[in-house]
Amino acid sequence: MSIPCGTVVDAQTMYDFNPNFGLLSSFEPASNTLSARAVQDKGTVCRWMNQTSRITIDIAISSPGPTAFAAAKDAAKAGSAVSGIGDAAYFSVSGGVGTLQAFSGKFWVSAASPAFASSADAATLVKSAVASTN
Repeated sequence: MSIPCGTVVDAQTMYDFNPNFGLLSSFEPASNTLSARAVQDKGTVCRWMNQTSRITIDIAISSPGPTAFAAAKDAAKAGSAVSGIGDAAYFSVSGGVGTLQAFSGKFWVSAASPAFASSADAATLVKSAVASTN
């Protein structure tokens, strides 16, 4: 599955979030991250970088199969439930990085960034990414 990053979150949506974030043409996700997992599942991974602070936003979309999907959803439940995004969504913060994971149909969407202090910070971007799976 390959969804163009410009479709995952279009330029206007990212500009509205923060006009200083630019899409990187490619990046290699760190091991043991949700983006690395999406790469293993042959999904889509995208990174935007703040041109001033160098803070990044990583968004990953994958369809890992029923067993792995259920395990990911169960693990995500350790976070706080978020309503209105996909079939289920959960937010957590670890090590200064906020992560919002959404589960919609067969798709697992995650967004991780130090810019996300709450689910509200990531919600618009994750809603866009979930919509890109339709």
